[in-house]
Amino acid sequence: MFVCYAHKDSNSVYADLLRLDSEDIKLWYDEGIEAGKSWRGEIAASIKDATKFIFYISKASLQSAHCLREVDYALSNNVDIIPVYLDDSILPGELELVFNRVQALFRNTDPMYMEHLLGALQGVGALVPLDQLGKNKKLRIGLPVLLLGCSLLVLGFWSQRNSIFDDEQSSPNTIAAPNAFDRYLEGLDLMERWDLDDNLDVAIVLFRDAISLDPEFALAFARLADSLRMLAALGGDETYLDEAGDYADVAVRLNPGLSPVQVALGKVHTSRGNIDLAHAALERALSIDPNDANANQAMGIVYEQQGKLTEAEASIQKGVALDSENTLILDLYANFLYRQSRYEEAASQWQAVIRLAPEHYGALVNLGAALGKIGRNSEEIFMYERAIEIRPTYMAYSNLGTAYGRVERYRDAVNALLNALEIDASDWLAWGNLAYVYYWINGMDAQAVETFEYAIQLAEIARLQSPRDPFVHSDLALYYAMMENSELALQRLNTALILSPDSSEIQFAGAEAYESLGQRDKAVEQIKKSLELGYPRQLVLLNPEIVELLRDPRLEGI
Repeated sequence: MFVCYAHKDSNSVYADLLRLDSEDIKLWYDEGIEAGKSWRGEIAASIKDATKFIFYISKASLQSAHCLREVDYALSNNVDIIPVYLDDSILPGELELVFNRVQALFRNTDPMYMEHLLGALQGVGALVPLDQLGKNKKLRIGLPVLLLGCSLLVLGFWSQRNSIFDDEQSSPNTIAAPNAFDRYLEGLDLMERWDLDDNLDVAIVLFRDAISLDPEFALAFARLADSLRMLAALGGDETYLDEAGDYADVAVRLNPGLSPVQVALGKVHTSRGNIDLAHAALERALSIDPNDANANQAMGIVYEQQGKLTEAEASIQKGVALDSENTLILDLYANFLYRQSRYEEAASQWQAVIRLAPEHYGALVNLGAALGKIGRNSEEIFMYERAIEIRPTYMAYSNLGTAYGRVERYRDAVNALLNALEIDASDWLAWGNLAYVYYWINGMDAQAVETFEYAIQLAEIARLQSPRDPFVHSDLALYYAMMENSELALQRLNTALILSPDSSEIQFAGAEAYESLGQRDKAVEQIKKSLELGYPRQLVLLNPEIVELLRDPRLEGI
């Protein structure tokens, strides 16, 4: 008999195990794994070989990814499941459908509970069918998606942005060979901590092994798609996103009735900008499992893209409530708050991530970005430096250079930005930031001009590739203004303002560009708009390009 339970319930469960053992019933539970053996493979083999599967249902077990995976595997291998209720947990519809002819036991309310449990294990006695318990009992089934997406914040000198988603029955071959399942579970664990070492790359290898061992393993195809999509987001290589789309399509063909499969497809569509298709896939996922944390989170991002911010936050918060210790979900909620200019709340969420994972370099970079927005520059710099100690990345160095520039540590800013460009020389933003630093250092005008010209060259290529990105237009406006090319500066600025009229960052970029072009009246108007939209006052005061603008009597008091 395989015993599935949450460790928080161990006192109740162990009392049962002692009684069952005294009745000479052979039990297997997670303390029965011999040292040196693969615990995932051992669990998979033990479930598959079990005569019965006892599932202790409680609030804790329903929140345990390990328990849900074990139940999913038992169902996939047609092992008889005996549900034992430890509390009044509510069952979601999918498990109610799966268990509607299965008999259930109630440990704390049935005076003959142990006799009934023994009878069930021995194949005798009459128990209570689940479909007689009432339609309000619900239990979640299916493997939770561990990754919704990954967004690290790219910090510009005067802007910060994010770079960094049926009615058909489940196939009985959703999970087949224990070796494939073992690799799948190991890949899931690594994906959740993508920030550590080469976890994401290893996870991809494991998922590829899983689908090679079992070509009908829909969940493995879905996770492989999600990990490749994530790799594309981190590295900017669109070929990974194309591959992710292919694997998501395979997962859907194999088993469209699994929520994680639909979530993987929805996130790929979100990354491609196909918001209507993403909405449809995620709506399907939520119809399968309304309590899938990652489906709710992914739908929140889609609502945000559709401009439905109230619905977006409600959906994202539900995802957080359903899986409050998932660092990726917390990170994505923080990103949402950041994009709404709610910087202190975003910082609080990233602090929660770091409490759970102190070595999470991505969260440290993001926290630094949020702290910079509220003027806590010393803490901002510390977070970037700490992130670089853990893993030197382009974004950490680029953001650190930006932060040094704000506090007039120009030589340090140059060094940090050059380190960023050694890692990735293709981003116009770091080149533009470096050009500003050269401009502020006496005697480096020639280097500033040369670097602005190169930043413009890269940004114009990006503008052709992403003509609706307001930030590339606003950055170009600033660079052209610094090069005294008023015609192109105004063209790019007008496009940016049309594309994103409610962005405080775009409005502030307009103020800086107009001031550089000598159009003081428009600069005053733009800076007022940016502050009304929530642009941080501290960043206004720290910008050396608008020192004279701030002396204008029309801005007195800001």
